Amino acid sequence: MIQKIEKKGFIEIKADYADYETPAKLVSQNNSDEYIPDATALNRLGNKAYFEISRKIKETEKLVNKWKVLETLANIKRGVFQIFVPHGSMKFTKELVNKYNINAELVKL
Repeated sequence: MIQKIEKKGFIEIKADYADYETPAKLVSQNNSDEYIPDATALNRLGNKAYFEISRKIKETEKLVNKWKVLETLANIKRGVFQIFVPHGSMKFTKELVNKYNINAELVKL
């Protein structure tokens, strides 16, 4: 995912992975849950971008809430929200995004 972000020209990449600075923790105003994006960066215009890797899970409520928070922040900051989808997870991801009306660009991994 990080290589794809770099290739697209994003800068100041922060990621919840070794060797990277961890993105800032986000707190939902609806339920005070805390979320850390998988990655954040700035585009060429300096707008914030949020990135997630989709993971198939049974309990989707917290995942959907996290994605809604990231979508909202991306809209407020005139940025983007992209969900990177590993092979075999596209149907799962599309169903969640469509069911909960989440505005995110889906990127195949």
